[in-house]
Amino acid sequence: MDKPGQPGRKILSGLLFFGAALVCGYHAPAQEAKRDGEIRGRITIARSDADAQKPPILDRYSTHRPALTGSDHAVASQPAYKLSEKAVIYLESEAMKAQIFVPPSAHPVLDQKDLMFHPQVLPILAGTTVDFPNRDNLFHNVFSYSQPKEFDLGRYPTGSQKSVRFDKPGVVRVYCDIHSHMNATILVLENPYFVVPDDQGSFSIENVPRGTYTVRFWCGRELAESRNVTVKGGDVVEVNFTY
Repeated sequence: MDKPGQPGRKILSGLLFFGAALVCGYHAPAQEAKRDGEIRGRITIARSDADAQKPPILDRYSTHRPALTGSDHAVASQPAYKLSEKAVIYLESEAMKAQIFVPPSAHPVLDQKDLMFHPQVLPILAGTTVDFPNRDNLFHNVFSYSQPKEFDLGRYPTGSQKSVRFDKPGVVRVYCDIHSHMNATILVLENPYFVVPDDQGSFSIENVPRGTYTVRFWCGRELAESRNVTVKGGDVVEVNFTY
């Protein structure tokens, strides 16, 4: 028999309430989960391709000189860059400037092949090391006089590779002092929220925290366009560009 106050009955009542709560689906109020958003869109190319370059010539630094036929130069074919090689979408935010982002351990590659840099535009996070392999059958040189990172790797032959670390955000223009037509751009960015579109122009930046951002579209050697957007929890924000 229970003592005054009947604690046994209170326990039984509590158990009955708990069981009813399970059956009815009752649960205590929970704080709303904070979800990230997505920025996606499409790039439409409306102008003619201004990135096509005249074919260069092989010069005296070549380690492999083809047979000459009526000319003292061999001409290499140069197709225009694909959209995935020359376009980048990236985000800027005042709120992110104070944050520290760890660069990837893997090294992005700026290739030297067919007397061109590939890709033409390489986006990286500040603090990243970039590899510069030479895959042509001739000597190349990689250098830049840009303020964020000035360097000169000197001339090196086919099969060789050199590397550079980029710590300061900004635009780094890259050239070859042997082949003056060769150029590329390295975008050293403050945060990892950037993406390269596919060749049809579609892009998506996922897991974007809530906040206000400037979405920048870089194409070839120039900043083509910028848009301001606000991302709320779980939102999909669509941003389209025409170039």
